[in-house]
Amino acid sequence: MKQEPSNAKDILIRYVNGQCTEEEKIVVEKWYKGNYDETFITDEVVADEHFKDVWNSLKIDINKNKIIVFRRIASIAASIAILLSVGIYYLWESSQRKQKIAIEEKIEILAGRNQASLTLNDGRTVYLDSIKIGNSIKENGMVITKMDDGTLSYKSDPNYFYRNKEAYNTISTPRGGQFKVVLPDNSIVWLNAASSIKFPVIFSDKKRLVELVGEGYFEVSHNKAKPFIVSSLHQETVVKGTKFNITSYPDEDKITTTLLEGAVVVKTKNTVLNETLLRPNEQVIVSESSVTKIKVDANESIAWKNGKFIFNNTPLKVIMVQLSRWYDVEVEYLSNVEKITFTGSISRFDNMQDVLRKISLTESVKFETRGRRIMVKH
Repeated sequence: MKQEPSNAKDILIRYVNGQCTEEEKIVVEKWYKGNYDETFITDEVVADEHFKDVWNSLKIDINKNKIIVFRRIASIAASIAILLSVGIYYLWESSQRKQKIAIEEKIEILAGRNQASLTLNDGRTVYLDSIKIGNSIKENGMVITKMDDGTLSYKSDPNYFYRNKEAYNTISTPRGGQFKVVLPDNSIVWLNAASSIKFPVIFSDKKRLVELVGEGYFEVSHNKAKPFIVSSLHQETVVKGTKFNITSYPDEDKITTTLLEGAVVVKTKNTVLNETLLRPNEQVIVSESSVTKIKVDANESIAWKNGKFIFNNTPLKVIMVQLSRWYDVEVEYLSNVEKITFTGSISRFDNMQDVLRKISLTESVKFETRGRRIMVKH
């Protein structure tokens, strides 16, 4: 009785006192007949007890001689009181859940940003986005400087004595992060979300070997004597000076290498076809059992680096994987929509809600957001 609507209380008071209108009387008795449960009120004795509780809560002074007259009314009133209490409790609980969901839905899911960490060979971690513009730090023979555009530049300290020239450092971006790095040989690497690159503190005399997990775009400095090699899952990409993009996430069943400038040789580890030469605007897709080379618009493969999502007849499942990494969200499919395809361009600087709204304009898919979980349905 604490939270029932005041109009319901007033109607109940008038009903018990015989002062309600014919319409109110019909409403109360119809409600009673429709909701009365004998487990609530089984006899007049129990009705009397509930009737007293009702009166106490309503703070009504009633002439005792009216109680006998209103025993049937007491039974109705007590039942209504219980139904009100139970119903209002559940309404309140439902309201609280809806409010919680509404608050979750109002959370603005922002786009990713520049953030990464450096894991040194000794296991220590440096959070690179915390370094101020123009500042430098020295770690194990490396001079790390944050440049004006936020890029991290790595240079070998010429005065440092390298006891272990095979020591490696690893730069990692989290979900919702990206980073641009200049390696010790002046090659530039852009790391997409949930990616990492492992490289030596000093390159060997014969080759420049790095290991990539996730997605990275490379602009490799030319050095004919020391080929640049990117190792990733089932393949190695050998270059001498070129621009290319590699997508090699552990949770995907393929590796995609796309060439923009120069030439690269992709050496596969688990297939009969061992080497594939790529020319500009060519792409090779490597799985555990096959190698496929196709012609593409290479600029689409690096749209992410330039602040865009570009979809060209792309399945929704592939799109949502990209969005989940960049916006750091979880995706749940409530209906079979993964194979629906989309074509278009969307800014990576938009918040998640704007991106989903633009996709849903196609009217082929709908989205529901709860916190950082996205439900996808028809």
